[in-house]
Amino acid sequence: MKTNDNITLQSLLKISVVPDFIISLDNPFPSISVKSFWVMLKSKTGVVEGKLFLQKDRSKLIIFEPGFPGGGSTQYEQLWLEKTLKNGYSIFLARHGGTLIHGTFSKSYINCTERQKLKAIDGLHVLGNKKDYSIADWLIEPLIALEVLTPHFSEIVLCGHSFGPLALIYSLLKFVKAEPKLASKICRIVSLSGSIGRVRNYDNSILKIWHDHLNTEWAKERVELGDAKINTDIFGEAHKIVNEKASIIPKNITFIAVTPYGDTEKSIDEIVEPMESIDFINSLGRGYFIVDKTEWSDKKSGRMTHDMEALKPDIIVRLLSKSWLPENQITTIE
Repeated sequence: MKTNDNITLQSLLKISVVPDFIISLDNPFPSISVKSFWVMLKSKTGVVEGKLFLQKDRSKLIIFEPGFPGGGSTQYEQLWLEKTLKNGYSIFLARHGGTLIHGTFSKSYINCTERQKLKAIDGLHVLGNKKDYSIADWLIEPLIALEVLTPHFSEIVLCGHSFGPLALIYSLLKFVKAEPKLASKICRIVSLSGSIGRVRNYDNSILKIWHDHLNTEWAKERVELGDAKINTDIFGEAHKIVNEKASIIPKNITFIAVTPYGDTEKSIDEIVEPMESIDFINSLGRGYFIVDKTEWSDKKSGRMTHDMEALKPDIIVRLLSKSWLPENQITTIE
């Protein structure tokens, strides 16, 4: 970190951060007037790291929460960031606590070599400020971002992929209860293949998929999250809470769920069922369900339908826009 990086950030936006973990980054799109930072946001709830892209006009903010194990934020940067910035949004792209800093896959998941070079807190080799992380910590990452950033913007959009929408809704429920006036700034939730449904049977549910993923070396090479059984129980309880308390979400917040569900075997989400989104819309009592038929998988390259890489930037911007709504409650992208 250069000594003046936090001073630069504070001159633009006076927010609560951990100063030693603020890094001024190069503007990825010189044609757009935006300031870029790696930040460790700090609130009464805890800390969360990620990239913050600041517009001169501070009216609109997107808080993006990735799924498991966290590559969604890098994907957002690569596929959708430029178009989103061109449409005037400031953006916070979270990274999960517990993400390995110097692992085989850290470069792609963190996507910030400057952060990887920083001296770790007390010798930690993961993102964040504590040694042991769990799904419970991931569930409140958006809450920390909301506590720190919401006072400085007039319009907040929450967007997430896979696990991300669960954490966003879980955090929102807490934020609405603690800060109802600030929560009124939140206008939209966009769920991209969100794992947000009701769990009816463990063996045929997302919980078993989660448990099996957490136990793999593939996952352990990317994040440190502790015991798979404990995390699965936390995950299951969160599903229960967001559905049972969905009515708390203010009526001014629009909910839009997009889920891949095409006409061939290669175009159906491998992880999250469409019923997850329908469940939550039913619990909420309102919302829009969009079937994305453009996604596809490729076993040879490792591409997954679930990752939604075919979703076009123009569509993302439309989904995020407060002024846009689908023509019907159930629609398709083809």
